[in-house]
Amino acid sequence: MTKYSFLLLSTLLLASVTSCKTTQKSVVSPEPEAEATATVRQAPAISREEFDGTWIVKSAERHEVVGDEPVELTFDLTNGRLYGSDGCNVINGTFTLGDENELQFGSLISTSKVCRPEVTDRAVLNALNRTRSYKRADDRDLSINLCNRRGRTVMTLVKRMTYLLNGPWKVTAINGTPVPDEQPVVVIDIPEAKLSGFAGCNRLFGHIALDDTPYGITFTQVAATRKMCPEVDTEQNFLSALDQVTGFYPVDDTHIILYQVPETPLITLEKGL
Repeated sequence: MTKYSFLLLSTLLLASVTSCKTTQKSVVSPEPEAEATATVRQAPAISREEFDGTWIVKSAERHEVVGDEPVELTFDLTNGRLYGSDGCNVINGTFTLGDENELQFGSLISTSKVCRPEVTDRAVLNALNRTRSYKRADDRDLSINLCNRRGRTVMTLVKRMTYLLNGPWKVTAINGTPVPDEQPVVVIDIPEAKLSGFAGCNRLFGHIALDDTPYGITFTQVAATRKMCPEVDTEQNFLSALDQVTGFYPVDDTHIILYQVPETPLITLEKGL
C-alpha cells in the first residue's frame, strides 16, 4: 500500500469514530494487499423516544460540571421544550431534532441568580448554544454526547432512570424476607418528589431526593400516622429500610430492588397495587 493510501484509510476510520453526524459504522473496503484492520465498536443509536425525559449533565466544555443543585436537563419531545438547571439558575428554551442526529437549541433563557465562582453555569449555557448534533456515548449506560458544528463533544449527558419508579408499588420483601399478606404499599411520585403509602398498619408520607447518578434516590422526612397496631415488626422494618435506601435497579418490567449497596437488597417492589 502506498503511503498516500494508508493515510487516506486512516483518515476515513478516524472520521467514522469522532463524527457526531451519524451513529452508523462507516465501512471502508480494504485494498487486496491491505492488512486486517481492527473493527471499531460503536454504541448503538438512540431512539427519539429515549431522548425524551431528564438527563444528568456530567461535563460541559470539557470540564466536569459543578453546581449547588443537580445539573440536569429535561427534554419534552412532544412540545419541543427544554428546561432544567445549570447548577445555579433555571434554564428554559426550545430544541429541534433533525435528520442524521441533528440537534439545535433555541430561545435559551435563564434566571439571573448570582452563582459561586466554582459553579459551571456559563459552561453549560455555552455548550448548549454551540450544539449542532448528538451521538450515543456508551453502549451500557444511556448516555449521549452533544457536539458542535465541527463534531467535537461539548457536553456529555446520562439519562436519569428514576422515571421507572414512578407510580404505585407493592412491597413483596424486606431485607430479603417475604412480607405477610398485609403488604405495605407505596406510591412514588417522581415529578412532585413525594412518597406516600401504607406501611402495614399506618399511613406513611415523605419526600424524595435525587443525586447526580442515573439510579440514585433517597427518601427523606419519612413519617407515619400513630395508629395502635397489633403487629408492628413489618412496619418498623419497612420504615427502617426506607431510611437506608440510596438507589435502585430494575429486575424486570414489573419488579424493582431498592438498596443501600447494590449487592444487598433492602426492599423488593412489584408494580401495581
